[in-house]
Amino acid sequence: MERYFSSKSVPRPFPNAAVALGNFDGVHIGHKYIISKTIELAKKTGGVSVVYTFDPHPVKILAPESCPLLIQTISQRLAALEDLKVDVSIVENFTHEFAAQTPEQFFEQILIKRLGAKAIVVGYDFTFGYHRGGTIEVLEELGKRHNVEVLVVEAKFVGDLLLSSTEIRHFVSTGNVEEAEQMLGRPFRIEGKVVAGKGLGAYLGAHTANIEPENELLPGNGVYLSLTYVFERRATSDERRCWPSITSIGHNPTFPGGPFSVETHLIGFEGKLLGEIIAVDFLKKMRDQIAFPSVEKLHGQIIKDVEEARIWHENRTL
Repeated sequence: MERYFSSKSVPRPFPNAAVALGNFDGVHIGHKYIISKTIELAKKTGGVSVVYTFDPHPVKILAPESCPLLIQTISQRLAALEDLKVDVSIVENFTHEFAAQTPEQFFEQILIKRLGAKAIVVGYDFTFGYHRGGTIEVLEELGKRHNVEVLVVEAKFVGDLLLSSTEIRHFVSTGNVEEAEQMLGRPFRIEGKVVAGKGLGAYLGAHTANIEPENELLPGNGVYLSLTYVFERRATSDERRCWPSITSIGHNPTFPGGPFSVETHLIGFEGKLLGEIIAVDFLKKMRDQIAFPSVEKLHGQIIKDVEEARIWHENRTL
């Protein structure tokens, strides 16, 4: 997949480009449907499939106090797009100057002149241009005027719930990671570097990797069944080990005043992870974080949690 971090860096218009427009935060199953339609349109004309997205999120520039916590980092978003076999991804730097363009300017100068769009695919609620004046109706009219096919994908539902990044954020932040997975089409994941902790995990009977998350959005406080992927610095980019794990998020209430932390225990792992980049997939919430009356009670609960997690993971792989 070709990657560009500005439409200005695209050397020439793409042949018969089919372009998907959107923020695509999470690259959830609704986004995947939009992108699959984009790839289909490109294949029909022997053209190029292009995903055009933004960084930072437009709301972060236009109304920062209302900006949501993003589901993915930009690198995670691009990796997810590459997994979908997109030909080209373009990440546009969203600025006040960019936002000041009229819908006509954006359509003509960027989509047609820079990208060579012959087909455009968007979700039902997509807007663009100054003060979000580029509605679906405006987009369709511009498409007719310039002989560009416009495909609008209708809303998708999971059960009775509208499929959206907003709904996924709600599920993740409240600890309902299984519901989030249903909408994402994969487990919710965070990535980050392993940093030095206070050694409480080892003291309490379970060595943990303390993660400095790159992600803005984190699951609600609690203890989770998880899978942890180790990206070793000495390995090739495609070499990674997956370990069954149990992950704790929050302020350990048994030790009041302690820092917020994300700690994962890799079941069966022996070795050092300090400084490594790891990724954690959240599969199921086990329990809330609670204050225990003594360190001994906490130690006993941790031993119990790890054993329950080991059994759960073993049964899951049967």
